[in-house]
Amino acid sequence: MHPFIEELNRRRVFRVAAIYIAAGWVLAEVAGFAGDTFNAPAWVVQMFTIFILLGFPLVVILAWAFEMTPQGLKRDTGPVAETAAGPGAAGAPVATPTHAPESRPVPPAPVKAEPSEQSIAVLPFVNMSSDPEQEYFSDGLSEELLNLLAQIPSLHVAARTSSFSFKGEKIDIPAVAEKLRVANVLEGSVRKAGDKVRVTAQLIKAANGYHLWSETFDRTLEDIFEVQDEIAESVVSALKVSLLGEVPRARETNPEAYSLYLHGMHFFDLADRDNLEKARLAFEKALELDPNYAPAWDGLAGTYVQQINTGQLSMQEGLALARKAGARALELDETLAEAHAGDAFIKMAFDWDWTGAQAAIQRALQLAPNNAKCLRRAGLLAANQGRLDEALVLVRKAIELDPLVTAGYNNLAHVLTATGELEQAKAAARHILSLSPVQPAAHSTIARCLLLQGKSDSALAEAEREPDPSWRGYVTVMALDALGRCEEADQVLGKYVEEYRDQMAVQIAAIYAQRGNLDEAFSWLEHAFKVRDGGLSEMLGEPFFACLRDDPRWTAFVEKMGFPTSPQK
Repeated sequence: MHPFIEELNRRRVFRVAAIYIAAGWVLAEVAGFAGDTFNAPAWVVQMFTIFILLGFPLVVILAWAFEMTPQGLKRDTGPVAETAAGPGAAGAPVATPTHAPESRPVPPAPVKAEPSEQSIAVLPFVNMSSDPEQEYFSDGLSEELLNLLAQIPSLHVAARTSSFSFKGEKIDIPAVAEKLRVANVLEGSVRKAGDKVRVTAQLIKAANGYHLWSETFDRTLEDIFEVQDEIAESVVSALKVSLLGEVPRARETNPEAYSLYLHGMHFFDLADRDNLEKARLAFEKALELDPNYAPAWDGLAGTYVQQINTGQLSMQEGLALARKAGARALELDETLAEAHAGDAFIKMAFDWDWTGAQAAIQRALQLAPNNAKCLRRAGLLAANQGRLDEALVLVRKAIELDPLVTAGYNNLAHVLTATGELEQAKAAARHILSLSPVQPAAHSTIARCLLLQGKSDSALAEAEREPDPSWRGYVTVMALDALGRCEEADQVLGKYVEEYRDQMAVQIAAIYAQRGNLDEAFSWLEHAFKVRDGGLSEMLGEPFFACLRDDPRWTAFVEKMGFPTSPQK
């Protein structure tokens, strides 16, 4: 049967039409009988019949569009709307409007129906030693195994941040696999006594709980890196992973440095001022134990950059420290992809060296194409150069690999705000808050979207929830301006400029742009250039700068920044 005929039948159009014709015939007969009985003029019966005929197409249209349910008349949302191919269908490209309608919210990241069979999460191995202080060893072993497997391009490995978020919890393998979007889980335990170590590892297929492989290793501390290599080889064999070369090998280092590094990354991901200081101390302690541990140098470089953003370090001091730490990481290990990604970020955000940043991020992705951090940095670089479609692909892939870390959703919200998909940007920011309720800048992201949607009251309420004072003051001024509370806005802005003139110069420029004061807006952009405000790297996608883009000063400033793409109009 033709699909259109099937759809007519499914929606009961034929049935409704038949019932209407039968009912209309009966009503016409009754009208004719009544007209004869009461000597009504002939035109009355004729008009009644015409009304019945005119009602027929209307009833057919209603039958197609609506269905009768126990809750009343509902719009039909059957298979035609759900399965039609074309724009908006799964896998099809969707053109992004400048301002997306609020009726089109979608999840902040794509969810795959079924994860690849060659996908795995490495959960933190359980410390079975009598001494709880030995937990650093089990964490270090888990981390190294994850890093080894992540170097295999054909194997999808959930990122450490997400995998380690389940540390200390009662593990339900299918639930964990679903959250991390993987088909397999590697878990195990470590028992350490003196220089003797027992490592038990098992690879589990999440769908049915079947053990694909398991083994127990009784070794000495000197052999622990061989154990890591053997486990990695066994996982590759069990999952039938195709390799272009040999299975990557473990690097020998101080196991306790791993624990401190893990602590540092945990605090770094929380991103507030107190935790960034804890991250710095953890990385420095790791380097005291192993001065040649490149990942800790890279983590330290990233922490310095974040402390610039929070005002804990001046631009001059923070950049000098970050450059030194990043250079040391690459000097120790040129193959460390995350160090190249960190180098790319500094070149992009503070040097505005777009060619150098692109080369560094390409090297990072060449070394680790499935590294979530590298993908996030690549997505941010693409977005800041105006390649928004490419940026969305990169950021969404990073989220698939590391779905429980907030940085991916922060980047996603940034890109979606630039594309005008404001409902989706708000959804990404709210997801950040579901993962970390005190995450800086998430509430301010929502407030900015609300302002762009003309919802000033809601924007002010959201601004008041922002825990970070540098972001709270920024969106508070904009919300007060939008509400016409100019005197209050001026008071808040005065204090804000006094405290954050160097740290948030780009945001101050955006405030004046929103006010329509173009001269002050450009003046603050020039100040941002002078103090090397990293926010300038994101200026092309800033929606509050839209009013500046027809001004000749905008084109001149964009050229001074050296952007490789034409400014957005």
